[in-house]
Order: sequence, then structure tokens, then C-alpha cells
Amino acid sequence: MSLISKYSEILHENIINQKNEDSILDIITKNDLKNRIQIAQYYKATFNISLFDEINSKIGGDFGYCAALTFLSPLEFCLHYLIKGLEKSKEYIMEQLTSKTQEELKLIEDSYNKITGKELKKEIIKIFQDDVGKNLINLWDIKRVYNLTPDKKECENYANLLAKNNPNTWIENENIFKNIFLQRSPEELILIARYYLKITGINLIDDIENNIEGNNKLLIKEILYNNIMPQELFAEKIYLALKGIGTDEETLSRVLVSRCELDISDIKDIYQKKYKKSLKDDISDNILGNYQKLCIFLCEK
Repeated sequence: MSLISKYSEILHENIINQKNEDSILDIITKNDLKNRIQIAQYYKATFNISLFDEINSKIGGDFGYCAALTFLSPLEFCLHYLIKGLEKSKEYIMEQLTSKTQEELKLIEDSYNKITGKELKKEIIKIFQDDVGKNLINLWDIKRVYNLTPDKKECENYANLLAKNNPNTWIENENIFKNIFLQRSPEELILIARYYLKITGINLIDDIENNIEGNNKLLIKEILYNNIMPQELFAEKIYLALKGIGTDEETLSRVLVSRCELDISDIKDIYQKKYKKSLKDDISDNILGNYQKLCIFLCEK
């Protein structure tokens, strides 16, 4: 018996009969994402049910939900939160879509349409019913130019264009939103932000934070951060999840699982520097039990 099949059988036994969180935690910590995906595939083929659904429904609670997420492939993870977002949270939708390439968006769209029998783009327009929805659709159509050597004069002109327009109008102004936020490379966006600070005396991110509201702010922040400094964005999300009125376990689980094998080390460094406390210690202070152990494992990857 292979380790993949062995772990699948152990999970089945503990989920169905014992509901043993320790055993599930042990399997998660002994396997990387690639192996966990294989375990989930074997589980589905053998028992004809989703491992995510089994753990989430039968183990349940914060631990069960977070543990279930660790067995999803990146595409399954994205689809889970897109579907959840269309039902519950617009932020989930923006978070998932603004961080993807056009090739990834095409795969996501095709998979969503096939699974749900609905058209993702139509659902987005229906949910948002404003410029945010239209601009999310533009992610599929407008190709970002990955220019590693920005034209300084051009970037200065873009910064001037931003400075001459009220931040509240940026998302409505196609010349600004499409040409700057959707098309410019990360290197160009960084240079534009520097020129913006030089021209206005105001940090671009701070201007967005202080002068734009609601979904418009969320969309521009997600796009800008995901292209310039995603680690800072996710460090902030973790901090707010831990420091709100009661821990936001869903956000904490979503961020840790999605970033644990990607850039969690950088996120931890930013978290320590920005909030003057280690991420591990903040997790230890705010949550308990096997959920705490799982979150610490994810942030220590």
C-alpha cells in the first residue's frame, strides 16, 4: 500500500468513526500540498466523496474548515472562494481574481461555468452592478504589460494624471484605471507610486486608503498590492483577522492556507516589522487547540 492510499484510509477511518483531529493534523503536517492533493484525489476515487466536504462537515469547526482547505488544489481553492464570495463576500471575489494571470482567469472561468452551470462573468456583473463589476471583467480582456525597464518619463506622466484627478474618480476613468492599474507592470507601478509621492507629497497607498471608499477601495488596493507587494497585503489581512472584535478565523485560515507554500516567510518578516510581534506569537495568543497547532504549522512552512 502506498503512503497516499494509507493516509487516505486513515483519514476515512478517523472522519467516519473517531473524528480524531490529532490524526488528521498529523497527516497534514507530514505532507506538502502536492501530496495532500494526491491524497484528496485518491480519497475521492476510493470513497466517491470529496475529502474537503467530509472533513468540513464531519469534523467541522475552525479546525475542520482549515484542515479541509489544505487538501484543495490552487484551482479548487480559488473556485471555492469565488462561489462563496458570490454568495457572501465581494472581497473574496476581488482577492481571487486580481491575483491571477489571464491564462489562470480563463481556466477559472471555464471550470466555474462547467461546475455551476452558470457564466462567471454574468454572475460578477449581477453581484456588483457597478464599475467594480465591469472592471473585474476587464481583467480577462486587458493584458498587463510586463515591462522590466520602465520608461521614467511615461511613468511620471501617469503619476501626473493620477495627481490631477480626484482618487474617487480613478476607477470610473477608463484612461486611468485601464491604462495604469490594469496594464502597467509591477516595476512601472512602483515607479508611478514614487513619482506620485514626489508630485503630491502623499503616499499612493495612503491616498487610496484615506480617500476612496467601499468596493472601489478594495478593488484598487487588491490590484495594486497584488502586483507590487502582496506580502504586505496578506500580513495586514492576518493582523486584522487576529485583532478584530473576536478572531476572524475564516480569513486567517484562507490566508494561511493560500500562502503557506508561496510566500509565508516574507509575510512573517513584514508582520514582525510592521506590528512588532511575531506572527506565531500572535496566533498562539488568539486561538487554541488543534486549530492553533494547524495555523502555526502553516505559518512556519
